[in-house]
Amino acid sequence: MAQIQFKTNRQKSVFHNPLEDMQLTSQELEIRTDPLTGRQSVLNSGLEGKIQILFPDTDYQYLEQRGQQTRETCFLCPADWHRNTPAYPEDFLPQGRLEHGQAALFPNLFPIGAYHSVIRLGDHHLRKLDDFPEQLLMDGFAVALDFVRRCHEYDPSMRYATLNANYLFPAGASLIHPHFQIINSPTPCTQHQLLLEKSEEYMKLHNTSFWEDLVQEEASLDQRWIGTINNAHWIAAFAPMGFNEIQVIWPGRKSFLQWTDQDVSGLARGLSYILGVWHEMKLSTFNFTCFSAPLDQDTPSFCCFMRMVNRQNVMPHHRTDDYFFQKLMHNELILNRPEELAARMKKGFPGS
Repeated sequence: MAQIQFKTNRQKSVFHNPLEDMQLTSQELEIRTDPLTGRQSVLNSGLEGKIQILFPDTDYQYLEQRGQQTRETCFLCPADWHRNTPAYPEDFLPQGRLEHGQAALFPNLFPIGAYHSVIRLGDHHLRKLDDFPEQLLMDGFAVALDFVRRCHEYDPSMRYATLNANYLFPAGASLIHPHFQIINSPTPCTQHQLLLEKSEEYMKLHNTSFWEDLVQEEASLDQRWIGTINNAHWIAAFAPMGFNEIQVIWPGRKSFLQWTDQDVSGLARGLSYILGVWHEMKLSTFNFTCFSAPLDQDTPSFCCFMRMVNRQNVMPHHRTDDYFFQKLMHNELILNRPEELAARMKKGFPGS
């Protein structure tokens, strides 16, 4: 096993602070570097304990109000969703859509990939983060994987697949109604390509898998380790790409085509738990993306990998959490120390 390098550069900022009667103040900065991609995240000691400056608590009264205002016009709500959603051609999917339990899959009206699908999650128009049951999530993941397999069989050039979610409008969702998105494409997105390339570089340099080494190193350090469910390992990201980033790694599953029912149930169990803890933290939104190795080739350097993050909470006139630092400089601000986040997530985690 190669030694994973968790690099931190420490800096200090000194200034006269009007919040402290113009006393000379120093703030410690940690600039953390992602051990695979080199992307940086910055933790400022001056913000510790002051998260509400940038992330005020969710305004649940306002959230309920928005839910009521949008329910009548929501095309994912019953009983109109069959009539108001698109369908795939019959030579691809004879029924035009896929359904599994409470989940239903159909084409995105405005796709960003050759096969870009929306997955409707149940009848409830609005859910708080503590109301995403395991079975609902299992149904969503199951129909997504079914689509990946069917799509690849129908058109083998669709080599790259990602499973994604935006929940609520601060996270980029155009609909409040819970849904996932699955994208199958002949080309990977920018981040997907970067992960594949850096993983291959690491294997060529060290003759071992970065992802297997990361799991072993994080488990050994036990600083950001949360736990294991079936074949999936859950950690808090050392250098997060977003607020409260949690990562899930499946070293034994290179692509989505290798997933089993056990993998689906394990992901649903873990995600339901994580969302519940985020709700306890008065958070209301999230994004996630799960990446797969190319579906048509053996890729020993890569494995299925998921990132999930919170976005700005729901409130009137919410402030975006994505500004020049993230959007143009591709850095991130750390508001909750990953080691403390992992300790909180570990309590009650439904795995070993």
